[in-house]
Amino acid sequence: MKRILDNVGVVLLGLLMGELGYAQAESTDGAEAQSGEEERYIPDGRSVPPFEKVDDNRIRIGKVIVNHATRTVSFDAVVNMEGGIMEYICCMPNGKVHEALLLTDADPLHISLGMTLLKFHRFEKFFPERGEDFEWLPFKEPKPEDYADSHLQIEMSYMKDKKLIHDDFSEIIINAQTRKGLSTKHWLYTNSYFYQGAYQASFTGEVIAIFASRTSPINYIGDFHDGVNETGWIINPTKKLTPGTKVTITISQKKVEKEQ
Repeated sequence: MKRILDNVGVVLLGLLMGELGYAQAESTDGAEAQSGEEERYIPDGRSVPPFEKVDDNRIRIGKVIVNHATRTVSFDAVVNMEGGIMEYICCMPNGKVHEALLLTDADPLHISLGMTLLKFHRFEKFFPERGEDFEWLPFKEPKPEDYADSHLQIEMSYMKDKKLIHDDFSEIIINAQTRKGLSTKHWLYTNSYFYQGAYQASFTGEVIAIFASRTSPINYIGDFHDGVNETGWIINPTKKLTPGTKVTITISQKKVEKEQ
């Protein structure tokens, strides 16, 4: 079973890279960096650990749990901010920590591999791209129907007063100008990209971005075109979370029925 899972990991990484124009990735050991007094894993954008069977329905990829029964990808994080302007729901310690609600040690590459394993749809043409000469390539702005099957559902769960709380961020995060919360309908699996064989989200530490980023694998695209997003997003003063609170992020994707 272990050998089969290891082979699946290699195939998935090849698939993830192949669809982006790369045949294979180099295999290197994960790097570790000293952060204060605690050593934290800093990903290299290439390494995939052996897949571990948790039970009949779940496997583990590094810090990521993939559940075939519930068709979810989940990972642990901690609350990082209780106020201020945010650009990210979640990032790694090597990301923009001062602008992220949550911090995680889960590698974005492993998260994306988990979603690939569950055959989540992704839309990789949401942002303009540059060619090898760094000139902008021709770009046609996508329509909502182009990425209708690539939306995600994201939930955070945590314990409060001995009760398990489930939250979709729609009340915790509000727009600084409109005071409206994040819409649960606008999370999009845009995926990151590979450069010189390395997954770039691992380098930037981006996991879930509110202020849409080409490098982040998951982006919030609500109000993307009307400028409201640029006014900033803040934590709802009435919904503050205590920094250090342990949470679990769960990502799923509903199947979109095609019209006959």
